[in-house]
Amino acid sequence: MRLSRAVPPVAVTTGLVLTVIGLSGAGTAAHAAGGAGHYTLTKAADAFTNTTKVVRWAPCTRIAGVTRTHVIRYRINPAGQRGRVTLVQRAVAKLTAASGLTFHYVGTTSYIPHFDSHGFLAAAQQQRVTGVPFVIGWAFEGSGARHSNLLTGTEAGVGTISWKSSSVSQLRIVAGAVVIKRGGTAALKPGFQAGGSIGTLLLHELGHAVGLQHVYTDIGQVMYPIIGPGSPAGYAAGDRAGLAKVGRPAGCMTTPSSPI
Repeated sequence: MRLSRAVPPVAVTTGLVLTVIGLSGAGTAAHAAGGAGHYTLTKAADAFTNTTKVVRWAPCTRIAGVTRTHVIRYRINPAGQRGRVTLVQRAVAKLTAASGLTFHYVGTTSYIPHFDSHGFLAAAQQQRVTGVPFVIGWAFEGSGARHSNLLTGTEAGVGTISWKSSSVSQLRIVAGAVVIKRGGTAALKPGFQAGGSIGTLLLHELGHAVGLQHVYTDIGQVMYPIIGPGSPAGYAAGDRAGLAKVGRPAGCMTTPSSPI
């Protein structure tokens, strides 16, 4: 996500847009607008149905008449600042309220999400090292210790996902990650405030981590790619409408998940 730095009477933006990718391909964007506001979803080919579907986590499964809630377990890499754990938990709670998805925090980690040699999220390694499919952390840009190659240019954060489908399993997200750039958010307000805060940045990247893409036509949405004076404190109407399309209101999956 790009930062907007106010230089009266105009604003200057810096940075690059982030990327949402998946193991099955880059996918396509599906745009929608209306009374509820603007949102953009990721769509990709589903091998189970041979159709194009919205890319999302399984909020639940309904198999043989039995419905089970799918719990997305996650860890946090706070890079030595314990206050970030509480901040992320507050952001995830807001995401849960807006989407109906179920998350469960299982502890901290030193693992830093990154792209593999093929340019995809290293989903299998992330699962193997951390024991969870979703990691949120802070890192420096680049490669090596305390760095993540998910970060490029001067963006303040990145959210990314990997998804899969097969002949026996519906298309679904199997791994996700959010990385916030260390030293790249000094201009943001603390907590969850309108006008450009670290909390809004987290909500934006979490939106990507559940399947939302950027909304370029509505500065009043969290998923607008620039954070600054016009940014809301929390998910706006368009954001919530999009989260409903990738969350529990979109319905349960009817097949078991495929392995990473």
